[in-house]
Amino acid sequence: MEVIPRKGYTIDELASSMTDDEYRKALEFHKFLVNITKCNNGVLTIERKKLIDIAAAYMECTPLEAHNILMKMKTYGWIKTLDKDYIIVNLEKKI
Repeated sequence: MEVIPRKGYTIDELASSMTDDEYRKALEFHKFLVNITKCNNGVLTIERKKLIDIAAAYMECTPLEAHNILMKMKTYGWIKTLDKDYIIVNLEKKI
């Protein structure tokens, strides 16, 4: 038996969706990332722990919440790659 999602949403999309507060924080942090990575074509060389610490401070939340928001930003396509030593921001993404 095949399960057909209602209104086109899958379980993964619903589980990775952002709350209004997370969306606001993610949107502001994405603008920040775009501004600091424009000259490097969206690439920022930074350790993941430092990125999470910066994100937590910028978004005024805990590091765990910042990590979860960063993962959701990657799911939404706002971040192309989130590696342990660098991040690639999607500069062309219209939000």
